[in-house]
Amino acid sequence: MSEELGKINKPNAESSALKRKLYLVQNIQNYFPENKEFKSLLEEYWSSISEQLDKLEKTAGLISYIHIEGMWQEFDEASKAIYESNPDCINMVKERVKSGSKYKPVEDETLYKTLIDWTRIAQLGFISEDVKKIVEENYSSIATKREESISSKINELKDSEAALFIISSGGHKYAEDIEMFNIIPPALDKMNRWIQDNQESLAAQDQEQKTSNNEDSQEKSDLWTP
Repeated sequence: MSEELGKINKPNAESSALKRKLYLVQNIQNYFPENKEFKSLLEEYWSSISEQLDKLEKTAGLISYIHIEGMWQEFDEASKAIYESNPDCINMVKERVKSGSKYKPVEDETLYKTLIDWTRIAQLGFISEDVKKIVEENYSSIATKREESISSKINELKDSEAALFIISSGGHKYAEDIEMFNIIPPALDKMNRWIQDNQESLAAQDQEQKTSNNEDSQEKSDLWTP
């Protein structure tokens, strides 16, 4: 069962109290660190997330555990890794840890790093169909193992407990008896509209950065590339 806060009725406290619950939040980062307008929208997004969670905890249940997709490290190390790219997110998490929620790594380090490597290899493109098949089979295999590992850790939730899962991608599968709440504040729509409205200027800035990086790379490298 999946519910979307802000777009459907809020959950009934009596029906949710004894169930296992998973609160899903999209991990929106500062993709445009030089842009003050986007930074302001990002701050509004995470502030809205915190407010929605406060309301949800009062009706459906307090957050017992916090998981962050992509993080296998313990809390102190994970906080340092996240802070540079997403301080608003980790500050929100820190406040909830101080209030009694427990952070638990959701990733298996070996599976996650292996998947990243196969993803990078797959993005290179192939001339040989045999090599392509090998990469696709290995990628699919490790992706399945990682998904099973994540599902297993989420499934450790006990009856009446709730967990916050900050996700970077969709498509995760959970046990059928876990009640899911997708937290999507209006601030997310604002961010999406801002990106659409500024798409051309952002693309131009991105191209300028790539051109600059390529020129720097060519100046520093004596390696031959096909």
